Amino acid sequence: MITACIAGLLTTMSLPTAGDLPKALQGVRRIVTLGDSITEGGGQPGGYVWLLGQTLNRLYPDQKFEIVNAGISGHKATDMQARFQRDVLDRKPDMVTISVGVNDVWHGYFDFSAGKRIPDGDGPNGVPIPLYRQKLAEMIEAAQKANVKVALLAPTIIYEDLNSAENRRLSGYIAAMRELAAKYRCLFVDMNAPFHRVISARRKQTGSTENFLTTDGVHMNPLGNRLMAYTLLRGLGVPERSLNDLKVR
Repeated sequence: MITACIAGLLTTMSLPTAGDLPKALQGVRRIVTLGDSITEGGGQPGGYVWLLGQTLNRLYPDQKFEIVNAGISGHKATDMQARFQRDVLDRKPDMVTISVGVNDVWHGYFDFSAGKRIPDGDGPNGVPIPLYRQKLAEMIEAAQKANVKVALLAPTIIYEDLNSAENRRLSGYIAAMRELAAKYRCLFVDMNAPFHRVISARRKQTGSTENFLTTDGVHMNPLGNRLMAYTLLRGLGVPERSLNDLKVR
């Protein structure tokens, strides 16, 4: 029912003309969305990847966008770089969105074999910032060498407790991604700040500490997917007036 509702809302959007195609999307038809389980699940109806494709093709039908989902659950910067040629470049995209960082931090706080949390977050399953930066830079360089536009998507949140140790550490990874975007002159879309704003406003208005945008503090519910889609589309230059039905208030 939620999926049908979202699809119905999208059909009622005012459609801009082809001349309104944002600069970031000019010359772009095939987009590969690289990421982890958030991206993999985002390809389902109502997910942020699904909403990205549905919205772009309704707003700019002449462009005939093709979205290729390359999200794999559990993946980190090291995993994504290892499969970048196969899962991104070999698919000949015009643009790649890279969403990475949540697992690089989150997995450092958990010992999967023992089923225990690691309070200081230095577990062997995490990816330290220097290695994260190195692998992300390698992906950017490979894409740009192949004339593929790059959009870096800052990681969202790790638990809806915005003061969690995981979220505090995540800020360093976001800063590293932002620095690389500036260095390589590629698009940076801050997916983290909107989550902080919405969750903070929700806490202030209701006092509730229940999850609002996620199912478990990490993976998106329908509202979280809408917020991700809205933020990404705005980052790509799609006018706000065309995205009113994706706003999360």
